[in-house]
Amino acid sequence: MMISRHVVRTISYLSVFAAACSGSGPGADPDAADLVLTDALVITMNANRDLADAVALRGNRIVAVGTETDLEPWIGPATRLVPLDGKTVIPGLNETHIHVRDLGFEQDTAVNLTPARNVADIRSQLSARLEELKRTERLNRWTYPLSGETGPWLFGLGWAQDRLEDSRMADRHDLDQVSRDVPISLDRIYRGIAVNTRIFELLGYNFDDPDTWPDWFAEDPADFGPGEIIMRDQQGLPNGIFLGERAPRLVNVVIPDKSLEQKVESLLSGMNYLASLGITSVVEAGSRMGEVTRVYQAAYDLRGGRLPLRAVVYDGWYRSNDPYGLGDPGAIRERVAALGFSNLGDDYFRVRGAKSSMDGGMGSRSAAVSVPYLPVAEDPLGAENRGALREPSFERNLEQYQVLAEFGWELHTHAIGDRAINRVVDVYKELLHRLRERRPDDEQRWSIIHLYQPDEPDNSVVEEMADYGIIAAINPANLYFEGASFLRNVGAKRMARHTPYRTLRDAGVRMACGSDYPNNPPDPWVGIYHMVTRQMQNDDRIYGQDETVSLQEALACFTIDGAFLTYDDDVRGSIEPGKYADLVILEGELMSASEDELLGMADNILLTLVGGRAVYRRDDFSWQ
Repeated sequence: MMISRHVVRTISYLSVFAAACSGSGPGADPDAADLVLTDALVITMNANRDLADAVALRGNRIVAVGTETDLEPWIGPATRLVPLDGKTVIPGLNETHIHVRDLGFEQDTAVNLTPARNVADIRSQLSARLEELKRTERLNRWTYPLSGETGPWLFGLGWAQDRLEDSRMADRHDLDQVSRDVPISLDRIYRGIAVNTRIFELLGYNFDDPDTWPDWFAEDPADFGPGEIIMRDQQGLPNGIFLGERAPRLVNVVIPDKSLEQKVESLLSGMNYLASLGITSVVEAGSRMGEVTRVYQAAYDLRGGRLPLRAVVYDGWYRSNDPYGLGDPGAIRERVAALGFSNLGDDYFRVRGAKSSMDGGMGSRSAAVSVPYLPVAEDPLGAENRGALREPSFERNLEQYQVLAEFGWELHTHAIGDRAINRVVDVYKELLHRLRERRPDDEQRWSIIHLYQPDEPDNSVVEEMADYGIIAAINPANLYFEGASFLRNVGAKRMARHTPYRTLRDAGVRMACGSDYPNNPPDPWVGIYHMVTRQMQNDDRIYGQDETVSLQEALACFTIDGAFLTYDDDVRGSIEPGKYADLVILEGELMSASEDELLGMADNILLTLVGGRAVYRRDDFSWQ
């Protein structure tokens, strides 16, 4: 529905809040606003979804919202008035599932292969970046893990074979055409890597000398499961493409890691980029047992306790031989006892919540589904492949999660296939019953991450999620960018039920949205676009037209519901008096945007404020 900015509803609590902030009433000069934005379409995202046309800020807080007449008492001699000429003001966007650490690195060093449509595009992008890195002398700064020597490296990320013509990814022979001497490693969007021949040589493997070949050159390792693939050439030798979770480990031991300084630089640069998209807060979904937390802490200290964006980090839990499972309950108990906290930090950087994983991915055919995947030639399990749960035992799962819950860690679990989702819901329900018996007033905002198949025939958990307050931490951009691989693996009928936005919304399940970068580009407007349209990239067909939601409903998932997930809905997520001045100003009237305009809305971001402080301003926008 198109709503004009001239349809404005007066917000009744404004005068009440004004009196509370002022010793002598809302007109007192000492309580005047520092800044008043006028002549705007203010999409408040409050409980009534009110619209306004002016907002006043003082310090790092919003002090008033309403009509321009309402805000006149807040204007003093030193108040700065900024007329916006009909531009849109929205709450800052909350990105609730991202891995920021490589984003800045991508901006200046690695190659994002998302735009590539074929192998020729991949070679072209890599060659261009290689020449750029040589010119800027940023190529030869890497320490090789096995030898300790320093040298050049070319990194890439964001590829998926299903996005490419004929579903063919560039193999080592294609990458050798870019460079035979510079090592090249390209991370897949989900559990995979492609490398050139130079990588094999750094590992000590010479394709011309069979005596140097490891056993897996001829035969897959015995511990390979569903979705684990070493792609091979016509001679049966590895062609440089490794798919799944375990397969990439065969080569990634030789790939250099960034120094702490480089990681901090990448994090801060990435946050600055996110601000240009209208994002004001992030959830870093997994700390790698504290490794990522260390980077955030170093960046936080470097910036004097104020990161560019607000950040919540989930602690990631895994055992050494399975980076996605929880491991031994006794070991979990020892670690949480040693940590001694479950929620630590401030409004700019906080560690709370534990992330784990119940299954794999749908693109990699490792998510645990009840109906088998459609057969494809490269899947050795064929019509028998139903993926797998990471922990077969419900009782062991329950014991693992029980330890975390006892110590106050809120639970956030990756679950994609319907079997995995059902397992998570069953575990959560049992634990929530136990917690509520002991602490009936406590609120648990636990989530299921991704949640691709919650509403399968005869296997729906939507109503249970609503009843128990389980949050859907979803990634709409996954469907836009990766829909082709999902469609190939599960077919059109299941794609129509994939992450059913309308079904979840109508049932009362809160949805908090993130991009899952680097598996997808971090542009939140792509996710909003998909929720409104269900349109996939490079496909005119619509799967699940009846699962679309309105623009305001989609926006809620990226604003107030995202803040709710991290217990921050009382201080951000909507434009209301008393909340932090985390705001975004956009060109034009957002509510009147066409679908195509919505997809490209990132280009319309003019200004992003975090706590009233500008963290991004488009060069052609003047607001002083």
